[in-house]
Amino acid sequence: MKADKYVLLIAEQLKTAVLNSQVESIILGAIANIEQKEGADLISPVLTKLLAWLENLSPLDWNSTQWGCLRYASIYLRKYSKMELV
Repeated sequence: MKADKYVLLIAEQLKTAVLNSQVESIILGAIANIEQKEGADLISPVLTKLLAWLENLSPLDWNSTQWGCLRYASIYLRKYSKMELV
């Protein structure tokens, strides 16, 4: 499924982030890329699956920088989703 492919790509990029600003850039860039290549209809399923993946992570599997960025990604996605609904 296309959504799963994008989730894997975004997840790999998020794993390399060391700053919250990088997390935001990765997410916003991915959204723009999906919209351009696949259309806006795929954005919501991708973000939903990405958020589910982030929420199921264990802090024991990551160093403190990675964990902080991944948690921030989760917070940012929730905030972004709420902004899109308004």
